[in-house]
Amino acid sequence: MGVNAWLARKMNDLNFGSLGETWINLVRLTIGAGMALDDEGYECLGVNVSFPAINDPDPVIARFGDPEMVAGMNQVFFTDAPNGLGHNYASLMRGPGGRSDLQDVVALLRSNPWSKRAAVTFCGTPDGKVPCINIVQFLVRDRAVQTIYFSRGQDAFRKFYADGLCLGRMAQTVARGLEIPAGRVSGFVSSSHVYHKDAPAIREMLAQGRAFLRNAEPTGAP
Repeated sequence: MGVNAWLARKMNDLNFGSLGETWINLVRLTIGAGMALDDEGYECLGVNVSFPAINDPDPVIARFGDPEMVAGMNQVFFTDAPNGLGHNYASLMRGPGGRSDLQDVVALLRSNPWSKRAAVTFCGTPDGKVPCINIVQFLVRDRAVQTIYFSRGQDAFRKFYADGLCLGRMAQTVARGLEIPAGRVSGFVSSSHVYHKDAPAIREMLAQGRAFLRNAEPTGAP
């Protein structure tokens, strides 16, 4: 692998100590390294993200996040009611036993902690609406629940952090059922994108967010 390819690969690996830090750096990467997406905004392909699955208050999300977006995504993931955009994932979720409440995931990992089959899928509907997050896998490794997801695309600025909170909540649910800690949430975002209409809010977050990231470095950074 050449030096440029190595640097590009490292740049797309965002492994931070909090969801908020990962969020800001994902937005920064998407704008800084992304390609123009027609007249919509910018897009960065194939980004790896990782953050701890904890419920502690996140100062970055508290300062720059949208409480209505957080509430809406919780509704999408954990209730049968659609959000304002008509999205609902809970009704589309299927675990290894066909359930949509993660209890089949817990049961499988309780009976076989080394299983690699404890995954839930979010199936699309015939109208062509495909969920942004498509599969979430739960692995018991290093004495904790490690959560790994694939996303066909995430709005890095408006939705990533709200999705991340929901994924962390899913990880915590499985971990409580197994009576072990929740580890990290790691994901592969096929299309990380932002929109031109959000440019003013993005500039404000990136400028003011430096105070939150003064001592932040990616985990394992040289």
